[in-house]
Amino acid sequence: MATTIGTSGLSFGMSAESGILVSNFSETRNIEKAEVRNASGDVVALALYNQTDALSFSGTITGTYATTAGAVLTTLANATSTGGRIVVESVAFSKSPDAFVTVDVSATRYPNMS
Repeated sequence: MATTIGTSGLSFGMSAESGILVSNFSETRNIEKAEVRNASGDVVALALYNQTDALSFSGTITGTYATTAGAVLTTLANATSTGGRIVVESVAFSKSPDAFVTVDVSATRYPNMS
């Protein structure tokens, strides 16, 4: 547990995820767009659609890590976005004779799926 000094409201560290000691977590919000251009090539209208969140994290496994590619998750403790479904796209395990077993996970959150 860290004690922060100075500006209030700062966040430090990460929350525990199930079965893994997370060493890093990344969340990127994405959206697609469709533009309408006039005869001069200027954008005169815009549609934004298909919002998604790209999630990736890695860390050291604590026991058995059961999430596999294609798994559907409802929450991740470190994600700031909520709702929808999280679909795991890839899971990569790393092992060596002189290190702990680690895992890298990539997933996409679809906020409009129930």
